[in-house]
Amino acid sequence: MPNSVVFPGGGFDKQDASLGWESFFRERNVSNTALKAITQVDGARPYIFQTEGTDLLDRNLSLRLCALREAFEELGVLLVTDEQKQKTEAGFSKCLQLPDVDSWQQKIHDGTASFQALHTALGTVPDVFNLYEWSCWLTPAMFRKRRFETAFYLAVLNEMPTIHPEPHEVQEYFWDTPAALLEAHHAEKIWLAPPQTYELTRLSFVYDIDQLVQFADKRNRKGSTLLCPIQYNAADGVIFVLPGDDLYPADYDYLSDNADLDKYGEQTREAIRKQAKRLHRVEHKDLHRQAFFLNQQPLDDHLHVQGLNGNLLQIQ
Repeated sequence: MPNSVVFPGGGFDKQDASLGWESFFRERNVSNTALKAITQVDGARPYIFQTEGTDLLDRNLSLRLCALREAFEELGVLLVTDEQKQKTEAGFSKCLQLPDVDSWQQKIHDGTASFQALHTALGTVPDVFNLYEWSCWLTPAMFRKRRFETAFYLAVLNEMPTIHPEPHEVQEYFWDTPAALLEAHHAEKIWLAPPQTYELTRLSFVYDIDQLVQFADKRNRKGSTLLCPIQYNAADGVIFVLPGDDLYPADYDYLSDNADLDKYGEQTREAIRKQAKRLHRVEHKDLHRQAFFLNQQPLDDHLHVQGLNGNLLQIQ
């Protein structure tokens, strides 16, 4: 998404699904049990998580490798784990600082070296274990010329790593809290895409990083319902409904346009909202002002987008 503020990430590459990773992990004494545990998810599995052939690495692993590769390729952030310990007790990721990071970034960006070759040269293991499945989004069908199905993962760090932005892909970078990013978005200082505003909003109600990592670790294998917004026009803005909302089609195929796009077009967002018993929607007044409504349990035991999390964030 050019000219917008996004999380690090990018396109899935065939190297991420190479079965060569199996021998790589085996040679480093990474437990088969630990690897298999990552692939065992109870809950919704959108298409992006489906492994497309027996000659490919399990998609639950390869998507994590993709996320880790892109974080390094774009920002020089290399998350590694101890090959003996693998899963850290605290659940935090560790960033390894490289003296020749720019050289390796360039090689991987240009395709002259693979992410696996980098770890082989360093004797390190990519940290697939402390990377937490967070959510899955699909661009609405109305943007049919360019749609993306995207898996979001959460990594938790206990210190700020040195960043090396890739000059062809990253114009600038910065760190901030979810609440401050949303405030900048509302003030029109930056623009955040709808998935970013949704995820940052529910993260903005978490104030303790230890609570966050314990929650993410507990929720990690509960699945991710595909979040593909469906648009309805209103007299004073636009509504995007999500799974679980009364206006969301029961058996949506993720391809069809909304035949009822203008069905409520002469009514206000509030009037349309009052007609529904079950709400899971984002109401847009304009590109920088959104309101979130969810009056039921969050999907997949996730954080509530309005912060109604009860005892969900209690540290055990």
